[in-house]
Amino acid sequence: MSPIRTRKISPRVAIIGTGFSGIAAAIALKKKGIEDFVIFERADGLGGTWRHNRYPGAEVDLESHIYSFSYERYDWTRTHAGWNELLGYLEHVAGKWGLHPHMRFNEAVNQVTWSDERRDYVVATSSGKDHGRFTSVISAVGFLNTPLVPPFVRDDHDFEGPICHTSEWIDGLDMTDKSIGVLGTGSSAVQVIAEAEKVGSEVKVFQIEPNWLLPKNAHDFTSLERKLNRFAPVYFWRRLKLYADYDMRQHFTGHAREDGRSNRNRRRASIEFLHRELADRPDLIELATPKFAFEGRRTVTSDTYYSSLKSTKVTLVPHAVKGLSRSGAIDENGDEHQLDMIVLATGFDAANYLGTYKVRGEGGVDLHESWNREPDAFLGMMVPGFPNFFIMFGPNTNAIPLVTFYEAQANFAAGSISRAAKKGATKVEVRRSAFLIYNDWLQSRLSRTVWAKTTSYFRGGTGKIISQWPFSASSYVLATKLLRRIAVKVS
Repeated sequence: MSPIRTRKISPRVAIIGTGFSGIAAAIALKKKGIEDFVIFERADGLGGTWRHNRYPGAEVDLESHIYSFSYERYDWTRTHAGWNELLGYLEHVAGKWGLHPHMRFNEAVNQVTWSDERRDYVVATSSGKDHGRFTSVISAVGFLNTPLVPPFVRDDHDFEGPICHTSEWIDGLDMTDKSIGVLGTGSSAVQVIAEAEKVGSEVKVFQIEPNWLLPKNAHDFTSLERKLNRFAPVYFWRRLKLYADYDMRQHFTGHAREDGRSNRNRRRASIEFLHRELADRPDLIELATPKFAFEGRRTVTSDTYYSSLKSTKVTLVPHAVKGLSRSGAIDENGDEHQLDMIVLATGFDAANYLGTYKVRGEGGVDLHESWNREPDAFLGMMVPGFPNFFIMFGPNTNAIPLVTFYEAQANFAAGSISRAAKKGATKVEVRRSAFLIYNDWLQSRLSRTVWAKTTSYFRGGTGKIISQWPFSASSYVLATKLLRRIAVKVS
């Protein structure tokens, strides 16, 4: 008898999003020899986060060498790249790997629907076009993509000036000689404040609660540094050193436990920086000192925020805004502040993973209803009942360095799709037992961290930590390699 041959399946993949993670997914597919894929993008160009977040001063918090793909060098001009340089990098990478022909711009995905009978997906988009059927879907929309807008802005109001969220900056909006109100003191806020202080006539910073802050040590590369960075061994050495530093910081959750060495050292450095920068302003030291545990929320990095606060043009208002008047904002004390424009640095609806579209899996089950605003997934990527569906930057995968996680997730998804195709299988799914064991174990580890003690966007409504990965990047990469064949089955 002749041996039975397995029919090889030709996968067709939909990728949703053209930011770092979407591009990582597309390249991983190409590396596996999978060329039949479509990348859907709701904007008019690629870039994801770095196309939407174009506010003055917008730049990455991580060093350029580590906030980039391990396999694609670039001639960076700064230690921490601005949004326009990051867009240029992504365009460069997409061009080099031939991704542009796969991209469909101005195509917002509305719904992804699994067919039990056909074992594939239909992707419905804003244009209403028939895009055909897809054997697999990779979601690369991230999780900080639904802006939080305060009720007093959503409701009818009389304020006559422009109001915009940092992720929805109005093209051509100029802060020059304006009285500017900034709501928030997080990572985006401190970048806007520094630019507003330079050009505005007055800046009011509305603070609900101060954040822990560390110096960023950002600067333009000198011509010599750029010349050295073009030399591959120097470039990769700098990248490796940064990677090792972050890995050691997060080893055994040392960064997220109050008794962790990394946590204690960085907290001390933060306090020293605060007192050094504001030594001549004891009033600001008191207002800028956090009361919650260090790392309990996202730690802000900035070289300019404290100096901006000391400017005669800047006022730190230690109250939230509760409403708007015709000519300004009214704080919780009832005081009115005259403003020409308002910038909302109010963050995102972090619990609303994949919040820009609906996903229906086996039996028509709605993914968001099953999550009930407390999302979980195996390695942040797979959910039982939703076969052939992979999530990039999913639940509990928020950690540093982000691009390393994107590469690991892209390799996991592409490897799983390729493995199924070679076996002639039409379904790739996570075992429910593996999903449950993994998430129980993860939550038990997370319960020991400072995140479990602090109210933040890291947590869902019941207090469950939904966004954070507590260990090093290397441990996550290793887990994606070791657990894929054990926990994921194909049929």
